[in-house]
Amino acid sequence: MKKFSVLCVMIGVVALLAAGCATTAKGPSDQEMVSKRIQEGVAAIKAKNFDTFKNLVSPNFDSGVVGNREDLLEYLKNANDAGFLDGIEIDLAEAKTVVTGDKATVSPVTASGSFGSLTLFFEGAKEKGVWMVTSVSP
Repeated sequence: MKKFSVLCVMIGVVALLAAGCATTAKGPSDQEMVSKRIQEGVAAIKAKNFDTFKNLVSPNFDSGVVGNREDLLEYLKNANDAGFLDGIEIDLAEAKTVVTGDKATVSPVTASGSFGSLTLFFEGAKEKGVWMVTSVSP
């Protein structure tokens, strides 16, 4: 009888483990991946690391305000040279991330510094399995 009880408990444990494995997520959600990329972007801008930031921006980036990816990077370098990125603060407290399929929006994002304050709206897309910034507008 004791062996039967131990066997039942063992079968129950194996069943629970199998059920747990079957319901465990396969990795981070798109929402989590977008959030991680946002944090990487904020860190890169604050560190003035434009090479890292470039890797977060789609080669297909297009913004009516800034232009393409190279224009965006040039804009940021000029802003840095003018001292506008010194002490920049990026506030994500009010930002909402909406993921729909392979597209995402993050807004509003507030950037403030010696230049004043800007409210920005970002768009992104999942390209080859990686979330990239595809547009920004004020």
